[in-house]
Amino acid sequence: MKISDFKHRLPVQMRFSDVDGLGHVNNGVYNDYYDLGRMYYMQEVLGWLPGDTSRDDQLVVVNTKTDFMSQIFLGQSIEVLTRVVKLGNKSLKMVQWIVEKGSDEPLSVCESVMSGFRRSSGTSFVLPEEWRSAVRAYENF
Repeated sequence: MKISDFKHRLPVQMRFSDVDGLGHVNNGVYNDYYDLGRMYYMQEVLGWLPGDTSRDDQLVVVNTKTDFMSQIFLGQSIEVLTRVVKLGNKSLKMVQWIVEKGSDEPLSVCESVMSGFRRSSGTSFVLPEEWRSAVRAYENF
């Protein structure tokens, strides 16, 4: 995968509390950045924010895998790149990168699976065609 494969980019405002005493972003915070990328990807592509309590049908994260390629330091200008790479029956797979602005190389890579989840019944469901069409149109697949 290359940087040009990603259409969705989210600049991340780093907070002082994100870093340790040596000025490194804590590894656990990387996942917070990925959550932001997922959230705003869904808002842009599907038109709604996950966690909106007025929505019964949601997408929830059911699996993640994060690789750390390089350290991120306080003051670096970073962004999260997000892409859906696969649509399943009840789930979708995302790939995300954290990059320094202006760089083509990831500082970290996250693969995640999100499943359709119906709050009222606590069960999964088949992803609606409306969601599938929106993702296909955005990702050009």
